[in-house]
Amino acid sequence: MTALCALAIGSAAAQDATDKSFWSDCFVSVGGGVQMYVGDHDSQASFGDRLSPALNIAVGKWFTPVIGVRLMYSGLQAKGATNFKASHYTGKDIPGKRGSGYDLGYQKFNFFNLHADAMLNVRNWLQGRDESRIWNISPYAGIGWGHVSDSPSASTLTGNFGVLNAWRVCPGLDVNLDVHATLVGDGFDGEKGGVKGEGIIAATVGLTYTFK
Repeated sequence: MTALCALAIGSAAAQDATDKSFWSDCFVSVGGGVQMYVGDHDSQASFGDRLSPALNIAVGKWFTPVIGVRLMYSGLQAKGATNFKASHYTGKDIPGKRGSGYDLGYQKFNFFNLHADAMLNVRNWLQGRDESRIWNISPYAGIGWGHVSDSPSASTLTGNFGVLNAWRVCPGLDVNLDVHATLVGDGFDGEKGGVKGEGIIAATVGLTYTFK
């Protein structure tokens, strides 16, 4: 992350030297989709019952055709399974999971994750920048801070990584598919123990506008 940021700063200085505006290649994006929390008991709930809405809002800049950074809000809501009457219990039991040693009910809570990501445009790296190219793919990784806003609240450092696919609609406007994963600390869902590494898997579709 530090090396990429240093390279980005150097690239920005080079742009200034050629009288390019700092706002060139800055972008804003928004997307919506679905996400799934992976915690201690969540595998005991059905796939469909674990899906919850996801929202992404980001601002960023491509400092070079290859390297960019962004600041993103992601999150909204998570669903899963929890011990009966434990944290974020909805009051509804999971069928077949009472009196069988599980005693599990459905869980739901609101959360958000603010993170900074370093991005690498692979096609520009391998093939050079092409304004008429239809599809670009950019893997990314970053760190952030996640917070559960419902009681019991929780906060944690997050690790974020994923792949951003962008399809050009017209100059400056892309349709994007963002598939990403977030690593959170144990207890983010209000339950500690069991699975030490918990996380969130998400896929969103949205729009990105890049200033030229």
